[in-house]
Amino acid sequence: MELLIVRHGESVANAEGRMQGQRDYPLSATGEQQAARLGRFLASTGLRFDAAYTSPLTRARATALALTSALGLPEAELAPELSELHAGGLQGLTRAEIVQGFPSFMERGLAELGDFSEYGGESYADVQQRIRSLLARWHARHLSDAHRILAVAHGGTNFHLVKALVCEPVPRVMSLKFGNCTATLVRMRERRGQYLGEIVFHVPVDLLGGHSGEGLAGVF
Repeated sequence: MELLIVRHGESVANAEGRMQGQRDYPLSATGEQQAARLGRFLASTGLRFDAAYTSPLTRARATALALTSALGLPEAELAPELSELHAGGLQGLTRAEIVQGFPSFMERGLAELGDFSEYGGESYADVQQRIRSLLARWHARHLSDAHRILAVAHGGTNFHLVKALVCEPVPRVMSLKFGNCTATLVRMRERRGQYLGEIVFHVPVDLLGGHSGEGLAGVF
């Protein structure tokens, strides 16, 4: 099984430098262009997909629609497990507002960044559990080596998803940049009795002639 994991295009909140979490924001004009550009690239590669899934949040669904349309696929199936991390009281805030209202977040080390339980959001364990649940469902449905899945989600979710696929044991910290509309192909295969993934490519939209933007990367 192979998985092409895509982060949504730039959203209005990305452009404003806001922590989105599970708040629902649409794509910006730049985000729409990024999604169209990635769709053209994927169509040109000749890659074929057996299924497509997307986070139910608007920015991911719009990106998924642009990709499935370009690839001649049915609309992506909604997968709630692909929703972005719930960031509790940080959602909707700019960096300056987080610094003022939640200074402890800015003082956190890398190993603590993915846990929002202190602010009324999801814990690190919560997110890993829903990712494991989704992977179990995909494995049951797409175990064939020939199956390739398209999954459109978010920076935080993709971070957890890729870690769970390629690392054993799964670390709390991994350094891999997920800019807007970055596409990551992971190939799953058995190695010494373990079904583990390997990253085949990790392509930012910058390489396709666009600009991925940084969103709220400065906070993380």
